[in-house]
Amino acid sequence: ARLQPQDGNIVSSAGIFILDASGNYIHSPTKFVAAVGVHNLVVVETEDALLITTPEHAQDVGKVVKYLDQKKLDQLV
Repeated sequence: ARLQPQDGNIVSSAGIFILDASGNYIHSPTKFVAAVGVHNLVVVETEDALLITTPEHAQDVGKVVKYLDQKKLDQLV
């Protein structure tokens, strides 16, 4: 399900429930997502990792990739 209601949430998930939440980007294609009382979050689920940040810090994702490379966790990149 892909949802973009008036409150600015963009969600790609197996199902969604939103209550008092706005400005969120949530990508969790295989799970049901309940967003309750959260605002301006970026949540991205992959098969083996979960990223939670804010739009203001999304540019720092490269630092996570660098950390994973240093720790030899290439399977997560």
